[in-house]
Amino acid sequence: MWLPSFEAGFRRRRAVGLEISPGAIRALALARSRRRLWIMGAAATPVPTNADAAETARAIHATLAQISANGGAVIGSVGGPAIVIRQLPLPAVQPARILQIVDVQRREFGLLPTEEGVLDVQVLKRSRKGASVLAISTPRGLIDARTRLFEQAAVNLHILDVEPLALLNAALNLAALEPDQLLVVADIGEQRAVLCLLSDRGPVVVRYLDVAAQDPVAVARIADEIRVSLAFYRSEYDRESLPRFALSGSLGTAQLPRALATAVGLDAPFEILDPFRVVATSGLPFALDDAHGGPEFVQAFGLALRGL
Repeated sequence: MWLPSFEAGFRRRRAVGLEISPGAIRALALARSRRRLWIMGAAATPVPTNADAAETARAIHATLAQISANGGAVIGSVGGPAIVIRQLPLPAVQPARILQIVDVQRREFGLLPTEEGVLDVQVLKRSRKGASVLAISTPRGLIDARTRLFEQAAVNLHILDVEPLALLNAALNLAALEPDQLLVVADIGEQRAVLCLLSDRGPVVVRYLDVAAQDPVAVARIADEIRVSLAFYRSEYDRESLPRFALSGSLGTAQLPRALATAVGLDAPFEILDPFRVVATSGLPFALDDAHGGPEFVQAFGLALRGL
C-alpha cells in the first residue's frame, strides 16, 4: 500500500486511458514519477456487442468509478479503417506551422478534405534539415459520435487519440524496439483486429481486419495479413531490419498465440505485450489472471501514456 505523501505526489501526473471496444470498456490509470511509470489502477466492464449508447455510457461510468477516475481527465480514442494515417517528411519549420503546412496540402498527401475529416499531426523526429511527422485525418462523423458518447457518460475528455497510434505508443514503450528492428504488432479485439508495422527506415502501416479472436478463421486470416503486409513493407520500405512480432488484446489462453506463430511460420513464439509485467503496479482493484489480464489493457495503456 502506498503512503499518502507518495500518492499526493503522483496526482498531478496521472492520466487515464479509456478504451471502448464492442465487447468491453477498459480503463487504466497511469502515473509518472520522474522517469518511472506506475499503474495506479485498471478496470474492465463487459458490454453486449449490441449495446446502445445509454448502456455503453453506464458501463463507462462504472469502469471509471472502479479506479476512482470519475471527473478526472481521460484520454479516449476512435478507430476504424476510415481513419487515414500518413507519415510525411517536411522541411525545417517552426513547430507551430507544421499543422498549417499539412492542412493546405491535404489533397496532395491523400488526407480527408476539411469538410469530411479532422486533422491532427504528431512530430516523430526533428532535425535542422527537417521533420518527420504523422498526419492523422479522422472522419468527423466518428469524432462526433464518440464525443457525444463521452458527454452522455459525463467523461472529462482531455485528448481524443486514434487506436493504431495508441497501440504503437504502448508497443514501443513495452517492447523497447531497437533501431535495426521492424515492429509487427497485432491487437486482437472482440470484433476486429488491427495490425501495425513500423521501423526506423519506413513509415507506419496500419491494417484492420473484421475478425475476432474466437472466430474459427481468426488464425488463418490474421496470419495471412501479417505475411502479406510484412512482405509489402520489406519490399517497399525496409529490407534490412529484423522483424519483431508482438501480440496484444483478447488472447485468452496461450493457444491462440501458439497457433498464430505456427501459421505465420515463426521459429519463436510471439512476444506478448503486457503492461502489468513491465510497469510497476500499485492499488490495482482486481486480481489479474492468465485468461483476462494485461494484454487486454495495452490500448488503454497507450492512451494513458499520451496524457503524461
